[in-house]
Amino acid sequence: MSNPCGTTRANILRQSEINGIPLYFGTGVNPVNSPAQFFVAWGETVKKGLIHTFNREELHEGCLWFIDEDEAERKFLAQEEALKEIL
Repeated sequence: MSNPCGTTRANILRQSEINGIPLYFGTGVNPVNSPAQFFVAWGETVKKGLIHTFNREELHEGCLWFIDEDEAERKFLAQEEALKEIL
């Protein structure tokens, strides 16, 4: 299976679901020449094991890429709290 343009294979390390919205923390290979390899995604952004390679941040769906694993994990925890408060 080839990856559609603008996606990469998602390796999910942690996931949870807040009020029906899935939340993911994982690794992947971001676009060529980008050192980002950790992501936080929520909503329907991970489909069939693939994830978008670009940042997108909306209330019910998003994907953010990070270089630093600790920063990505902090965002995962913050996004869990944000989804609990908003929804």
